[in-house]
Amino acid sequence: MSDTNKSIDASYSKGQKVFHWLLAFLILYWLFVSGELVEGAEGADKGFILMFHSGGAILILLLTYFRYKLRQRNPVAPLSGLKNWEKVWSVRMHIALYLGICLMVLTGLLQGMFFEQPVRIFGLINITVGHSEAFMAPFHEAHEIIATALKVMIAIHVVAGFKHQFQDGQPVLRRMT
Repeated sequence: MSDTNKSIDASYSKGQKVFHWLLAFLILYWLFVSGELVEGAEGADKGFILMFHSGGAILILLLTYFRYKLRQRNPVAPLSGLKNWEKVWSVRMHIALYLGICLMVLTGLLQGMFFEQPVRIFGLINITVGHSEAFMAPFHEAHEIIATALKVMIAIHVVAGFKHQFQDGQPVLRRMT
């Protein structure tokens, strides 16, 4: 491999890798476990679960922001063996994931503002301004739609990574581990 290809196929920094896998774990937990716990709980239990669910969402949002800034400061070129359309869609998918995460948190917070019981982020900050089903319902619906879209995008992201690694022989996993 030439020096040019070595730099093009360079790994992400240790910080980028840590943020990627930490966020992967947190986002999957919030989408598949925490959200289901919220939906299944009632009364005081729901308030307790919401406290961590909303706090965790804020943590995910902050970590996503820091990961995005780190990615801007330390860009890594797409793998040299990718087709042009794969490079274009890779960028689009990453942008969509960042936007989806931000919209997920935003709709969750807006939903919490009109929830039937106080939503306290990590038990400290009450974001509920008053219960209104009319205001809460569209944010709840948007939150659900975005959760489904994020699950689909994550599945595509993982399948694409495996395709590039195992079918195309690109060092995708080595770059992120």
